[in-house]
Amino acid sequence: MILSIASAAVDEPDAEYIYSAWSDMVVGDRPDGLLDCYLSKTEEVLHMVSFWDSVDSHDRALSDRETHPAFGVFAACGVEPQHATYHVIGQLGHR
Repeated sequence: MILSIASAAVDEPDAEYIYSAWSDMVVGDRPDGLLDCYLSKTEEVLHMVSFWDSVDSHDRALSDRETHPAFGVFAACGVEPQHATYHVIGQLGHR
């Protein structure tokens, strides 16, 4: 499993565009291999955290930034996020 985190500092007026793009993504098509995706906020920084079934699925979506949820959502207000990818080596799931 792959954990992907995209983050960008966004002021409140621009954040509204991101929230709108997020709403569109929630009801739209999702890239193959996307397991879960969360939008979170710390102060002025928005984070999109997504889990992928494999590095191949993540990289396919990343190669076409329009299909990678983080880049599509942040592009809604012209923001280029910083992006980090991690291999998940352990998981404590729901009970």
